[in-house]
Amino acid sequence: MSVMRDDSLNANEDNDTSTIPTTFSTEPLKQNGGTTSQYKGWSDTCNKEPRMFDQETEEKGCKEIVNAMTKKELEAMPDENMPLRHFRADKGDVKKAIKRIKYAIKWRQDYGVDNMLRAATNPTTEEEKEIHKILQHECSPGKMYVRNYDHSKRAILYMFPVKENTYHQKHNVMHLVYELERAIACTEKNGLGKMTIVMDFKNWKMKHNGPMATTKETIHILQECYVERMAKVYFTNAPLVFRTFWSLCKPFVDPVSKSKIVFCSGKEGQQELKINFDENKVEECALGTSDLRVFDVDEYFGTPFDFTFDELS
Repeated sequence: MSVMRDDSLNANEDNDTSTIPTTFSTEPLKQNGGTTSQYKGWSDTCNKEPRMFDQETEEKGCKEIVNAMTKKELEAMPDENMPLRHFRADKGDVKKAIKRIKYAIKWRQDYGVDNMLRAATNPTTEEEKEIHKILQHECSPGKMYVRNYDHSKRAILYMFPVKENTYHQKHNVMHLVYELERAIACTEKNGLGKMTIVMDFKNWKMKHNGPMATTKETIHILQECYVERMAKVYFTNAPLVFRTFWSLCKPFVDPVSKSKIVFCSGKEGQQELKINFDENKVEECALGTSDLRVFDVDEYFGTPFDFTFDELS
């Protein structure tokens, strides 16, 4: 899989041991028809996120964005709401939204997101089987996975940096993209578009920090390629030493993303966890009180893509 990176990320390619082809599927949208006039820029079914503007303003902005896109770009959109998310992310600035949505679509094509997801769920070729193997290995220690939902029915994506097992930049990012897509699929099942992220830093030390290039690329992908996909990001059990690392990362995080981050070390942060989560269904790091089943990677990959771990048990 060919990964496009922002030049400022200075990615280290020394640990790149595989070349994965870049292809992508446009079948889901093509099934709805073959003309660009079919695209409104918003969905009538996955529409439970609160509006930023009145309906007329948002629909007008979406139509302007859609009209500025090529037929191939429209067919490559992962879902109907993509123009609406970009309109909201750029606070109604249509010109900026057009530029960013075109970039995000090109990134998906260059990265081969749909090919990677096909390999993760139903590998048939040797190349796809290799991708599947990489993803399972990355996921095996339970360092990142989707489990259950918050009170708003948003899927919860858990991240445990201490469990990092490879520090392989390309594979780390591939795994991140897989988990983001899975959390989105689970959340959209409930008519919403934004997931909840819980990052637990229990026992975290500076040695657990991967290359800064990986961190910067992660931030870049979240902010530029998955706009309006995060509802909240909870940092739990963050030690004082993490504050030093966070101070290095903050310059790369935009103000909107910063506003969604909650440090849960104080009473206010812990109270927000209690308000937003069911203590019987979340991990201990999010103040869960139940003895949840240990993560099982084989079960996780054997579960339908739009189901979280443990959802069927």
